[in-house]
Amino acid sequence: MMKQIVCCLVPLMAACGYDPGPVVPETQVERQMIGLLEKFDRFDYNGDGSLDMDELKEASESSGHSPRKIMDFYDTNGNNRISLREAQAGFARVEEAEARAANRM
Repeated sequence: MMKQIVCCLVPLMAACGYDPGPVVPETQVERQMIGLLEKFDRFDYNGDGSLDMDELKEASESSGHSPRKIMDFYDTNGNNRISLREAQAGFARVEEAEARAANRM
C-alpha cells in the first residue's frame, strides 16, 4: 500500500513543479553539519545507531570543533549520545550553529 502511494505521489509532485533538489551548503558550518549527517554511519563504529564521545573524534578532526562542543550542540536529550534524529534536527538549527561558530573565533 505504501509503495503504491509513493509511486503515485512522486509523479504528482514532479507535475506540480516540486523539486527539492540537493542540499547545497552555503557556509563552512553548513558543510560541516552536512558532513556529519553524510558520515554518521561511518562514525558509528559500534553500530548502535548513535555517536558517543569516542566516535566523535574523527568528526572533531575534520570540523575543528571538540567532541564535547559537538555533543553539547546535538545531544538534546542529555544522554551523551547523538542519535541520527538528533543530528538531523541539529541541521535545522544552522543559525544557532553559525552564531556559536562566530563566538568561538
